[in-house]
Amino acid sequence: MIVLTFFFLWITVSFNIEAEAVLAYFLIFTFGILHGSNDLKLIQQTSSASKKMFFFRALASYVAVIAMTVVFFAIVPALALVFFILASSYHFGEQHWSARVKPSPLSYIFYSCYGLVIFFLLFYTNAEEVSSIIYQVTGIQILSTYYLYVLCTSFGGFLGIYLWSQRKKEVKVNMVKELFYLLVFAIVFKTASLLWAFSIYFVVWHSIPSLMDQTTYLYGKVNKSTLLKYLKTSFVYWLISMIGLGILYFLFHEKQGLFLSLMIYFLAAITFPHVIVMNRLNQG
Repeated sequence: MIVLTFFFLWITVSFNIEAEAVLAYFLIFTFGILHGSNDLKLIQQTSSASKKMFFFRALASYVAVIAMTVVFFAIVPALALVFFILASSYHFGEQHWSARVKPSPLSYIFYSCYGLVIFFLLFYTNAEEVSSIIYQVTGIQILSTYYLYVLCTSFGGFLGIYLWSQRKKEVKVNMVKELFYLLVFAIVFKTASLLWAFSIYFVVWHSIPSLMDQTTYLYGKVNKSTLLKYLKTSFVYWLISMIGLGILYFLFHEKQGLFLSLMIYFLAAITFPHVIVMNRLNQG
C-alpha cells in the first residue's frame, strides 16, 4: 500500500488536476463503490432464514436505511453531514484496526478517533475547498481553525486510548509504523488535490483491504477464483448504484452546487447501510 500510495503521489506531481480528477472518479466508482456492493451476500452468511425470505427482508431493510438517509439530508443537511462524517470515521477506523484491537466499548471510540484524524487531516490540509463544499451542502461557513481543533482532539483521543489499551495488553501494534503512515497521509493530502487525496486513501487504504477481507470471509481465501466470485455476486448491486449515479449526473450536472450536494447524499445513502453490515460482521 505504501508503494502504491507513493506511485499515486508521483501522479500528483506529473499530471494536471483534470487528469487526477478522472483517475480519482474511476477509482472511487470501481474499487470504492464495489467494496460496498456485496453487503446482502455478507449478511446472508450470518442469517439462518431461508434464502428467499432473507433476500426480501434484507433488501427491504437496506432500501429503508437508504431512504431514511436521503430524507435526513433533505430535512437537516448539517446534522446529516455530521452523522455521515462520524459514521464514515468509525468505519475507516474499524477497517484499519478491528483485527488488531480487542473488542470493547472503548474500541468504538478508538475507531472513531482514528477515522476522525484521517478526515480532519484531509479537511485541514484542504480547508478552503472543504469549507466551500460544506457551505454548498449546509449553508454554514466553517473556519479552518475548527478543523485543526477537531484534528488535535481526535489525535489526542486516539493516542490516549492506544496507550491505555497497550497498558492493559488489549492491542499489539507498532505505533511508530502507524504514526509514519499518518505522516505519509499528511504529505499526500497536502500535495494532492482534495478529490485525488481522498481517493488515494479511500481506495488504497480502505476499499482494497476491505475487498480482501470480505473475500476471505466469504470464500476462505483470496485468489483469482474467489475474487471473480466476489465480482459476480456484487456486480448487479454495483451496476444499480452506477445507474443511479448516472441519472443524477444527467439531470443535475449543469448545476454544480446541487449536483455536489446530491453526490454527497448518494455516497452517504450507500455508506450508512454498509457501515452497519461491516460492524455486524466484525462483531460476529
